[in-house]
Amino acid sequence: MRRKKSKIAYIFSQFPETHETFILREIIELKKNKINPELFSLKKCKDKVIHPQAQEFLNQTRYSSLLSFRVILALFYFIWNKPIECVQLIPYLVKANCSSLEFLIKSLAIVPISLYYAKLMRDLQVTHLHAHWATIPTTSAIIVSKILGIPFSFTAHAWDIFLPNPMLKEKVRCAEFVATCTGYNKNYLDSLLDYKENDKIILNYHGIDFDTLPENHKDIEDNLILSIGRLCEQKGFPYLVDACSVLRDQGYQFKCIIIGEGPDRKALTSQIEQLELQKYIVLTGTKPQSYVFDMFNKARMFVLPCVISKNGDRDGIPNVMIEALALRTPVISTTVSGVPEIIYNNITGVTVSPRNSQQLAEAIIGFLNNPDVAETYVKNGRDLVEEKFNIKKNIKELVSIFIDRAH
Repeated sequence: MRRKKSKIAYIFSQFPETHETFILREIIELKKNKINPELFSLKKCKDKVIHPQAQEFLNQTRYSSLLSFRVILALFYFIWNKPIECVQLIPYLVKANCSSLEFLIKSLAIVPISLYYAKLMRDLQVTHLHAHWATIPTTSAIIVSKILGIPFSFTAHAWDIFLPNPMLKEKVRCAEFVATCTGYNKNYLDSLLDYKENDKIILNYHGIDFDTLPENHKDIEDNLILSIGRLCEQKGFPYLVDACSVLRDQGYQFKCIIIGEGPDRKALTSQIEQLELQKYIVLTGTKPQSYVFDMFNKARMFVLPCVISKNGDRDGIPNVMIEALALRTPVISTTVSGVPEIIYNNITGVTVSPRNSQQLAEAIIGFLNNPDVAETYVKNGRDLVEEKFNIKKNIKELVSIFIDRAH
């Protein structure tokens, strides 16, 4: 009997999202591999900066408000046509999220829009649903799965599994498979399984399309230190600012550019002013990828001193590290989470202890004083990302998984 052709849908919290270029690259590569997923976003894109590659997807992504006439019609459609499933849905979500009022409210709030998307997916004959992030998007995927009776899977990243997530174990149990982007995450998710399912949790690294990278013409500005990321606790920017103070006090001339925006901007600005580092450190705000790539070509090094935040939030493997190594920029970071899976200490870069500004300053000084050593790390780092973080290769692995398991 001929197997029915699969049709895959993706659901996101917001798509596109400026800081989530790894998801954008995944969708682009899936389309190149003749998998054209239907795209659903729980929130409309409101980013001020939208990458050029993301523009085309704005018209291809389905958006909706949480409540609208169409959403209400879909709600009544399923109450009439799937009464048992609808009746069972609310107590299921309440029981699964009873330990967190925040998650309970959010889970119940997305029921109507999830049913609306379920109606659209039914009409589109979707056979498999994949969610990005193990939080509310995967809750929506479970709702759709229970209503339509189709399997779902999801990709877990970092904060979405390490911050409180009352349904996480249930989501892992119910999913057809779970993809994640670091071995560190995989080990943690494996530990949630009541019995060993060797192929349930799949390591699938993010990657970069080397064909889309700009030509690597290094035009290094004297002692330019580059850092990129959302201005939030887990990026560790205060320790970079303190390290810059050490450099200044030791007489080094340098400039540190931090690209990104976020809730900690005011605190960082205040710290920079208190340490009188205004002539050394610049906070640029969010910039397009073309600007970011240009700065990689000018930077002496890339520094991102990741930490585990007080609430348990952390990075996996920051995608800017993949970009830095691909563009032959030496990297300094910390031993947090999945970072050692890409920055092998004294081989592809340098890692220091988290929350240690003195060690960070010493590592930066080491690069400034020994550029030849840094160049060795650059070669090794480029070789590593070509081997492990090539998105063409990694997406082919994901495509194989979809072909085998999406039905």
